[in-house]
Formats: sequence, C-alpha cells, structure tokens
Amino acid sequence: MRRVRAVASGVLVATLAASAGPLGAQQRVPGWERVAPAGGHQNDIQLLRPDGGPVVPIFEGWYPNPDGSHQLCFGYFNVNTEEVLEIPVGRDNRVEPEQFNGLQPTHFLPVPPGGRRHYCIFSVTVPEDWGDRDVVWTLRDPRTHGMGQEYTSPGRTRFETYHLEEPRQESRERVAPRVRLDPDGPEAMGRTPVSVGPYRAMAGEPLTLPILVRRDNPFNEDDRMAMTFRWYKYQGPGDVSFAVTGGRRVAPGGRAVIDSESWTTAPDAWGEAETEATFGAPGDYRLLLQVYNDAGGRIQTSDFEFFCCWTNVLVDVSVDSRD
Repeated sequence: MRRVRAVASGVLVATLAASAGPLGAQQRVPGWERVAPAGGHQNDIQLLRPDGGPVVPIFEGWYPNPDGSHQLCFGYFNVNTEEVLEIPVGRDNRVEPEQFNGLQPTHFLPVPPGGRRHYCIFSVTVPEDWGDRDVVWTLRDPRTHGMGQEYTSPGRTRFETYHLEEPRQESRERVAPRVRLDPDGPEAMGRTPVSVGPYRAMAGEPLTLPILVRRDNPFNEDDRMAMTFRWYKYQGPGDVSFAVTGGRRVAPGGRAVIDSESWTTAPDAWGEAETEATFGAPGDYRLLLQVYNDAGGRIQTSDFEFFCCWTNVLVDVSVDSRD
C-alpha cells in the first residue's frame, strides 16, 4: 500500500497526474494548468474522469480564534466529474489524532461547477499550545478493499503561507455572511461551523429548511453583493435531494442566489430563503449549508471565490421510517 502526503498543491498535481487518464470531453477552465498556492487552483485536465478516480483530502489553511485556539480547515478534490463516493468514517476515512475523528464528511461530491474543488468543508479546533503537531486527514478508495493508495493531508499552523483571513478579509474589504436557521437560534459567521438541530423528518417526505442571511460590512456600508447558498449531504445512510423554494434565483449546480435588497432595507432586515430536503432512508444525517458572497452580484459559473468569504452551518437531522 502506498501513502501519498499531499502537503502542497503542486505536490498533489504531480502525484495524481502519473496515474490519471485524460477526460477528452471535459472543457478546460482558466487556471487549471498552473501550480496553485494554498487554497488555489490545483486542477489539471489530466486528473479528471467521469468515474473510477480517488478523492484527495486537502489542507486549505489555518486561522486564529478569539480565544487563542486555532482552526485548521480542510477541503477535498474528487477527481470524478460524475461519480459521488460514500466513504464511512473508518480505515478509509480517518482523521488523526483520534480526538478529531468523525468531524469529517463521508459524502463526496464530484468536481463542482467551474472546476474548483470543495473548499473548507470541515475544520478542527486545536488549542493555543498545539505547537508543531499535525492533524492528518487520510482518504482511501473504498472500492480497493483496503489495498488501494492512501492520500493524506497534514494540517499545521507553522506555515504563514497557509494563514487565512477569517471571518473578515481586510485586504479586500469583505466579510462573511451572517446566517441563522431560526430567528431565535444560534448565528454563524465564517468558516468555523455552527451546529444546529437535531431536526426530525420522515423518510420520503420533504423537510423545509428556512435560512436567514445578512451581511454587515464595516469596510463598505453600501455593500450590494448578493449571496449564494447551497445545501450538501455531509454524512448519513441514504440519498438526500434538495429543492430550493420561495422564488430564489437558482444557479447551476443546485445553488441559489439571495439578492442584497432583501437585507439592506433596514439594520434588522434579513434575506430569507427555503429549501426542501427529502431523505431516501431512515437514520441520522448531517447536512452542510454554505452561504457565500457572490462577487458583483452575479450568478457565478464557479462554486465560489475561495479567498473570502463564506459561512458554514452543520444541520443534524434524525429521519424516521414511514412504516
């Protein structure tokens, strides 16, 4: 069994290109062929195929928390353009040290619209005195029955190159959205996820998930950028389908846009949207909601601008059988 440590984006490209076959029908996206910095494009057309390829974990960066601890942020690159992979927590999907294992996703979507990977899908909190230790995420293709190549990505705080501005990016005068699922519930802002729930649902019957969003930008009080949101299955035993309701503008890939006019009318105004989630089987699920700034108020072809700024919310749902 061979293990690959994907420390930097350039290393990842060199490793995968050796074994990946070309996907002739895939359209090129600007930036795919250059070696990217932390958090940037690492995609190359030679890595992509409809199915049969691996999912690679990627350390995106770190940022300090107000209490002195640090947040290590991870994403992933599913090199398949069509195939969704389920990799349960275990030998093929693990985070070390063990205290962080189970926080990672088990449901891995294909390459998102525009060819970028899935950024900062989950994060772990390490104490202020964590020092030079690593948090390592390892993935292996479950179809190889434990005999395939492992891909590992170590998260660490000792490299300034990977230092992210969060939840405000002063260099670009932008901030992350504020997000709630309930007017009286917890509020999320930034990549460190807030967990809500558990909600109750019935298999095969839609569960309505409302969201409230607004952005208060101290750098630009007349910030008119729209927000884009998307729901994902994060963990769970069955399929989950999402349908945006309530008249939102729907973008490619199941994303939807909330225009700034909905929350800029008053200091206490919020933009609103609803999504119906339908679960294919009973069990315990975790969903991920990502809300991010849509630069210029346009519906983007790419999934989002990874530099800044977006907000993660994890939603737990307990699904019962109809029997």
